[in-house]
Amino acid sequence: MGLLQTDFFQRAVQQQWLVRLLERFVPPLDRFLLKISRGWLSTAMQTIVWMETTGARSGEARETVTLCMPDGPNVVLVGSNWGREKHPAWVFNLRSNPQARIRFRGYVGPVKARELTGEKRVQMWQRLVEYSPQYQRYADRVSRELPVILLERS
Repeated sequence: MGLLQTDFFQRAVQQQWLVRLLERFVPPLDRFLLKISRGWLSTAMQTIVWMETTGARSGEARETVTLCMPDGPNVVLVGSNWGREKHPAWVFNLRSNPQARIRFRGYVGPVKARELTGEKRVQMWQRLVEYSPQYQRYADRVSRELPVILLERS
């Protein structure tokens, strides 16, 4: 049993104050660690990716760090936004311009985003929840369907 499946961890991530604290301090530190390590180091006990997208409105480069699941050479993202009702900004950015760059486990380079729908989304969702049960808790907390996005290496 991994740390993520322990009762202690599962109870901890249900505490809103802890989620807010982590949300504020972890992403900036992870951005730094992922940049200097080519995607290998982070503070997370879960798998994360550094991603650069193009702003949907501004057209400017936007950096983000988010949870992910490896899928062969590709990466799968969930637009959970820490269990909030609104999609994270990077979802809109990828919908507007699917070309992005990532740093993940030694790979630094371009990817193309594709939002999964229908049966492909259902199958991937099952894998995602097995990989990280936290995704289901986020989905149960909101009324929107959480976007599932596949980042394919270019």
